[in-house]
Amino acid sequence: MGNRGVVGLPLGLFLLASPLAWAADLQVHHPKGPLVQGDLRSLQVTASEPLTRLDARFRELSLPVRPGGKTFTVLLAVDLETPPDTYPLEFEARGKSGRRYRRRVRITVADARFPQQHLTLPKAMVDLDAKTLDRVRREQTVIAGIWKKWLGGPYSWRAFIPPLEESVEVSSEFGLRRILNGQPRRPHSGVDYRTAHGTPVRASNGGLVVYTGEMFFNGNSVILHHGGGLFTIYLHLQGYRVKAGQKIVKGDVLGWVGATGRATGPHLHWGANLRGVRFDPRRLLQLSLP
Repeated sequence: MGNRGVVGLPLGLFLLASPLAWAADLQVHHPKGPLVQGDLRSLQVTASEPLTRLDARFRELSLPVRPGGKTFTVLLAVDLETPPDTYPLEFEARGKSGRRYRRRVRITVADARFPQQHLTLPKAMVDLDAKTLDRVRREQTVIAGIWKKWLGGPYSWRAFIPPLEESVEVSSEFGLRRILNGQPRRPHSGVDYRTAHGTPVRASNGGLVVYTGEMFFNGNSVILHHGGGLFTIYLHLQGYRVKAGQKIVKGDVLGWVGATGRATGPHLHWGANLRGVRFDPRRLLQLSLP
């Protein structure tokens, strides 16, 4: 993640399209390496003068942009169910002089080849009754609303840390295609870490608590916003010690590992989301941010 290339070089990840009208000297710097489903990358965008504004879009989604003089930082996430293909990534900017810039690049998304897992659970946990199904739908609506509501700053995009202090076993991988009692379900949108009841769970970065509560599938849950529509998610907690609206410092204890919700044993589900896009939270640990 440390080496950087400039759009237009033959790196295989980004293919430079013909520059559009307006200034063509807007440069997009990105890490080398393949881009797959569930990926996250930081991009640095520069021009020949300080920029006053930068807009970026990928697959019709506005991307978060952190300003910084001549260099703006853009976060790009690829949802775990994005079909493998080549897509346009578009930038528009305005310089301090009033000059306008525009550039379009193309990104190839590769198949991540996620594994499958077959699980047998109590029938009531898979085939939900009408009352429980209504509850689940209401909870899903609440969570979907969070991704749309919290889009601004302040930005806590410095180095992220794992949610558990010690290295522990991954019991369920990100993107896992789960088959429950023979029925295909949604792919796993986080990483499950198997560890003991009561293990402290810490904030991966500073931010704002935007949700705490108990949900049918997710159990006791905490969601943090780190700015720009970037969230980290902590599920199946035994309990939590924070509340919505509370400001958090990186490393603060949010709660403790448990087995609440739909869980077969104590573990932490750690997830991440960028404006509704589900990506592997471990990508946060690899981000290269100025």
